[in-house]
Amino acid sequence: MVAGELAGQIERRRRRFSDTPHVNFSSVWTLAAALLLPLDLVSLVAVVLYAHLWVRSWRGVTGVRAYRVVFSVANVIVSCQVAQWFARELGLFPLGSELALTGVLALAVVVLAYFATNSIIVGIAIALLHPGRSLAGLTGPASENVLELATLCFGTVAAVLVSTEPWLVGLLVLPLYALHRSVLVTQLERAATRDGKTGLLNAASWRAQADAELDRARRHDRAVGLLMIDIDRFRTINERYDRGIGDEVLGAVGATLRKGTRQEDLCGRLGGEEFVIMLPGVAGQDLVRVADRLRRRIAETTIATGAPLPLQVSVSMGAASYPRAGSSVEELLLAADNGLFAAKDGGRNRVVLAG
Repeated sequence: MVAGELAGQIERRRRRFSDTPHVNFSSVWTLAAALLLPLDLVSLVAVVLYAHLWVRSWRGVTGVRAYRVVFSVANVIVSCQVAQWFARELGLFPLGSELALTGVLALAVVVLAYFATNSIIVGIAIALLHPGRSLAGLTGPASENVLELATLCFGTVAAVLVSTEPWLVGLLVLPLYALHRSVLVTQLERAATRDGKTGLLNAASWRAQADAELDRARRHDRAVGLLMIDIDRFRTINERYDRGIGDEVLGAVGATLRKGTRQEDLCGRLGGEEFVIMLPGVAGQDLVRVADRLRRRIAETTIATGAPLPLQVSVSMGAASYPRAGSSVEELLLAADNGLFAAKDGGRNRVVLAG
């Protein structure tokens, strides 16, 4: 409770920026409880912790509903039951004051059991609510999963401390607060540079990085490719279906672009249904081949709408290369935009190279 109070405002801010399965650090205390207490008291600990989070941090935050908190509590209780079952089978319950190497390995198994149970339940729930979600959308990004595992490791440390010298648990509060705060800073930095619906660079961040990349290309006499991408008939999609379907389309296209490009490529969303990619070292027909591969992958995307047939997604693309089509980002964007208009006029779902 003390740790929750100290990090209450941080948790509230973090929750506002969370659009994937969220790590709230309560696992430190719920796993520790599962290793030390009978199940009825473990359940009570989970209820009290989440009630405190709801009252002090989550209430009033957009997207956080009471039924979701109830689901989270139930999920945590089930995860604790599974973790405690493994602990009993491995001779760790109740946790003693001495642990050999085999005991440490057994604790690792308990951590993985808790983590797997929690992740599977959350993934199934999200899949039922959003059938078109990608695997990353079901499980959350790798960074969040690593953070959850780190939180569970803190939980095992807390349990060991309670079983030996309970007062030493207070030494965990400050490190947890610092970790919570550092995670918030990372989320704020991401929110400032990323588009919330697609996870791609937002327009301002993309432009700043594109200018820097083009400067590097000039210094090293290297070609650069640029793709302008527009979702076909996106306005019709929004008019025919609700905004949620439109957001799923944006997310699916963004995910395909992210997975289909290299780490050094700059993928961004300019706004609405328009995307842009800068590809260092790719120009001419190589650029067209990359664009056509991305176009075909997006054309394979389907979105469940509740209708008998799923929604098919397609995009049109305009391509332009530095230095052939322009010497600045503005000129490349204009050339690629002209190619995009030509692709639209030519029947959509195609790539046109400008210049």
